[in-house]
Amino acid sequence: MTTEPTTTASFDAAHPVDDRYTPPPCGELDEIQAAFADGRLSGGGPVLSVYEMALAAWFGVKRAIAVNSGSSALHATLVALDVRPGTEVLVPATAPLPTAMPILTCGATPVIVDTLPGSLALDPADIEAKLTPRTRAAITLPLWGYPADNHATEALLSEARVPVIEDACQAHGTRVRGHYAGTRVTAGCFSTHDRKLLATGEGGFVLTNDEALADRIDHYTHLGHLRGLTHGVNYKLAAPLAAIGLRRLRHLGDQLRHRRANAHRLVETVAPGGRLRELGYGPDDTPNYYNLVLVADHDAPAVAATFAAAGLPPDSVRYGYRPLYHQPIFSRYAAACRNAERLATTTFQLPVHPAMSEAPLQWVAEQLAAINARSHTP
Repeated sequence: MTTEPTTTASFDAAHPVDDRYTPPPCGELDEIQAAFADGRLSGGGPVLSVYEMALAAWFGVKRAIAVNSGSSALHATLVALDVRPGTEVLVPATAPLPTAMPILTCGATPVIVDTLPGSLALDPADIEAKLTPRTRAAITLPLWGYPADNHATEALLSEARVPVIEDACQAHGTRVRGHYAGTRVTAGCFSTHDRKLLATGEGGFVLTNDEALADRIDHYTHLGHLRGLTHGVNYKLAAPLAAIGLRRLRHLGDQLRHRRANAHRLVETVAPGGRLRELGYGPDDTPNYYNLVLVADHDAPAVAATFAAAGLPPDSVRYGYRPLYHQPIFSRYAAACRNAERLATTTFQLPVHPAMSEAPLQWVAEQLAAINARSHTP
């Protein structure tokens, strides 16, 4: 029997900690074999309905509609809410491209809104200023799996009769005010891309308690069920991918516990009074820790450079992450969103997935402690 060395492994910018998580085998091949034995491998295979019922039960909602991507989930939901040319959709400035692209697919106008200071929640004052008779929907975003408590905004939008879609593609298992992300609003949209907590390679699903909306999404994503009564597209999820999701869903709770334990261990190394702190969330909120997100209130560019040099590049360095209107295709919709600007450039995302063994976890903890302890300029 061999034991893992206790010495810290060597990681750097050339050999970074792997942020990709591949779940260990949990019987997916057996589930796929059963789908093959049935012979119906399309989105019409019987495993699809079993998977959808399992998703609805896990999240505690009435309906789940499985689709072939998170983008399809968002697009289909927008269409089902009558988002079309001439209408507007409110979208947070923190949104990445996959969140906002479906608005353009509908031919609608994205209206970019700011967040509250130091938060992923939308700014109610900015929402109120940008609501118009053309506003057909609003999208909220628990980015990096961190809760976005939009309680005040949701009340404002409810009064204006504007439905809320939560893009929870990175937020499987995140809790907001004690409820799972994607279950407190009109509809929650999820991705099951290979990098997500519930991964099927490609795929996604929509959660809702609105039966009529669920039926419209279901019909749209299944070519109107070929009845010739309504327009639809083919967004169905293939049966083998549903089979993978069905088996991996059983282990989602264990993955959440591992991620939270790893994140809490790293947070403990960030002593109060240093350069870093965890991105805030409410007492009844729980991140799923898609990433651990830390914030530097001072000298953020230098902190980002230090993280990058250590082999832990934040999204602002790795992906050039900036508010949505910095993307050329959305620049024409630009609006001053200073809170989102600050959030994008002062946050640092770290892997805490269950496959991180003792060596990389200890190494990351040591890097955090060192970066946090360095003096800063107030």
